Amino acid sequence: MRDSVDATVGVQVRFFAAAAEAAGTDTATAQVARDSSLAQAAAQAGGCGNDLNRVLSVSSYLVGGLRESGEKRLADFADLDDLTIDVLPPFAGG
Repeated sequence: MRDSVDATVGVQVRFFAAAAEAAGTDTATAQVARDSSLAQAAAQAGGCGNDLNRVLSVSSYLVGGLRESGEKRLADFADLDDLTIDVLPPFAGG
C-alpha cells in the first residue's frame, strides 16, 4: 500500500498570457495527487476558478520543453522530481 507521500507530488506551474491573468499569478506550486492530469494539476495550482478552467481547456502544456496532452497523468512521467508544467493558451497571431 502506498503511503501519503507516494500518493502526491509537488509541481510548479508557470502560467502564460491569458492563463496567468485567469490564475492571478504567473507561477504557482501545489501538492497534487500523482494520478492527476496535467490540466488538473494546473487547475489546482491556479485556484480552480471558472475563468482559469476555461483557459486551461484550450491551452497547450509543456513539460521539460515537450508538448504534452492536458490529459496526460503525472504518474506517466519517469521523473517527478522538480516537475514544472508550462501552460500556454492560444496566442493571437501566433
